[in-house]
Amino acid sequence: MRILHLGKYYPPCHGGMETVLENIACGLVEAGDEVSVLVSGTDGLTRRGPLIPGRSQGAGLLVRCGRPGTWNSQPLTWDLYAELRRLLRTERPDLVHLHLPNPLAAAAWLAVSATTAPAPVLAVWHHADMRRQRLTAPLVRPLVRRCLHRAAGVCASSAELAATSAELAGLRDVVRVIPFGIAAPDPGELPPTRKGPFLFVGRLVPYKGVGVLLEAVARVPDAELQIVGDGPRRFFLQQRARALGISGRVHFTGSVDHAALARLLREARALVLPSLDAGETFGLVQLEAMAAGCAVIASDLPTGVAGVGVPEQTALLTAPGDVAALAMALGRLQEDPDLAAKLGSAGRARYLARYRPERMIRELRSWYGELLAGARRDGISS
Repeated sequence: MRILHLGKYYPPCHGGMETVLENIACGLVEAGDEVSVLVSGTDGLTRRGPLIPGRSQGAGLLVRCGRPGTWNSQPLTWDLYAELRRLLRTERPDLVHLHLPNPLAAAAWLAVSATTAPAPVLAVWHHADMRRQRLTAPLVRPLVRRCLHRAAGVCASSAELAATSAELAGLRDVVRVIPFGIAAPDPGELPPTRKGPFLFVGRLVPYKGVGVLLEAVARVPDAELQIVGDGPRRFFLQQRARALGISGRVHFTGSVDHAALARLLREARALVLPSLDAGETFGLVQLEAMAAGCAVIASDLPTGVAGVGVPEQTALLTAPGDVAALAMALGRLQEDPDLAAKLGSAGRARYLARYRPERMIRELRSWYGELLAGARRDGISS
């Protein structure tokens, strides 16, 4: 199959969508598909290169569009339309997989597909609803809805997200659930006990709930917390840690590379995901923790977050924003590192059974095949 993925960013940019897209693209290349990826770059220059560097054949194609800037979380890639049109002509994909939310990409696809005959089959991976773009959402949501309704198929990472997404209303009966899958560290690298610090990984923005986490840590004597990531709330959170008298127990690491994160997950007592609202639809870092045999403490959100693990078997769940409940969960694992190790071991077993990248690629390729076969029957594909 010839497949074009239309995404927002790509590693080394950090984020759940970026990690998923990399695992999908490289997994499809390894399966023998011809894969191209079109995303925003990080500066004003458009760059092209292989998806898998150092490979002479079958390496895939990665195009990073020039990005003069961002507005309201949206990369302003003015040449996205031209690059998409060029890729449709040169790569001749059988299927375009659009990753949402990404309003500018949705608009580019609608514009290009309207003048391309025959247009490739469109598949959409709905990662989350638009929740942070309060000013622009009413303007761009019709574009997103049009893409969703024109797509040959829509997929989501969990049944919970498919059921609760406002943007998937009216489409839930046709949404295919394909759980995420990521690569795991060698089991020989995993420690037998869990006595390191608690670990938070993510953007330092309000909905991630790091302020609540600091309040909870303050209630658990001797608990240490390592915060990996950066964002606009970093200075405020550092000030808050000082005000709570826990700055000596809370360490702001900033962004780290994949190898460093893997090491931190192997050492951590538990990963904590204290997100406050449905803007957190899965929490891919949970899979990274489970793959590393690390216990998880997560918010019991009505999206896919709570369903990634199994309560009291691989994870401890607490009500979003409940400082006392979160402190109690931290205290349990602070006092009982063997429990942390037990949860982590069960989490790794669940990861191996459900979230390996090979399974995701297998299910994704099967779904692609169904969409392409349906398009051929309907006479809408080349």
